[in-house]
Amino acid sequence: MEETTYADAGVDLDSYRNLMKTIRRYLKQSGLSRALFGGTIQVKGRDLILVATVDGVGTKTKIAASVGNYRVIGEDIVAHCVNDLLAMGAKPIAFLDYLAFDKLDTRIARALLAGIAASCRKHEISLLGGETAEMPGVYCKGEFDVVGFMIGVVSRRTILDGSKIRQGDLIVGLPSTGLHTNGYSLARKVLFEKCAMRLDEQPEGWRSPLAKALLRPHKSYYAEVYPLVQKRLLSGIAHITGGGIPGNLGRILPHGCSAKVVKGLWKVPKIFSLIAACGVEEREMFRVFNMGLGMLLVVPFKNIPHVMTSLPSATIVGEIVEGNGEVIIQ
Repeated sequence: MEETTYADAGVDLDSYRNLMKTIRRYLKQSGLSRALFGGTIQVKGRDLILVATVDGVGTKTKIAASVGNYRVIGEDIVAHCVNDLLAMGAKPIAFLDYLAFDKLDTRIARALLAGIAASCRKHEISLLGGETAEMPGVYCKGEFDVVGFMIGVVSRRTILDGSKIRQGDLIVGLPSTGLHTNGYSLARKVLFEKCAMRLDEQPEGWRSPLAKALLRPHKSYYAEVYPLVQKRLLSGIAHITGGGIPGNLGRILPHGCSAKVVKGLWKVPKIFSLIAACGVEEREMFRVFNMGLGMLLVVPFKNIPHVMTSLPSATIVGEIVEGNGEVIIQ
């Protein structure tokens, strides 16, 4: 079967990476700290750093619309932003949303907002408001988009910016529920166009239809991981989103360090095997999807017993080694 890439599905990761070089130049010129999973601003005269992040749910909206489950998308965007702040050791405090339609559908908007509000309550985050836009001619008929903006706080003592990572630290993986909110353009391309599958179809060996696997919520790791941040048991966190394991783990590696991740040490959800079987090579799978690991914790060896006891679902999947910032998957 001919291999399909993310670029074939309309998403060019290489162009994105080139754009990021320009973005980093602007960040430097503005005097802001370098971006990891969020941008930072030091509060003058206080041991307090504000962390801000923004993201969207991508074309998972297409799956949600097909089955009429919009609430999960609202929950997803909050969880995604929470995890980005968590990756920097920050506690989320406030959230704003951006909902865009070709023509406002109040039924969809209410369901999205219900999901957003419920997730904000769960995380004790203030929902400050947002923007709802109608843009006929920009969005196709019946299309909508969901974006979230979140602010968090962290002290200089507990911020995670990669500087604490050392050779010999171990990499601990936390399981994902599935695709979370990334890679849906490629998944839709191969599952529905190339392999002609249906959302209501139950793949062989599965106990539920394909739609259920594709709409599993983006898991929030805050409740289980933030206490470890407060105890300073971690030297780094990577939220595995667009760019997969190499792109996101590579973000946090300091000078002189690489990461080695060993395949086969964790359970890969069936949805990824199905996508691969429809014609996506392994290297592209790891470059696009989380592959069953929604978050990676970098843990000093001495702290491993405490961390593993606190996280029953966690698995040691690799280690930090000497190198030049590479993420080696073997």
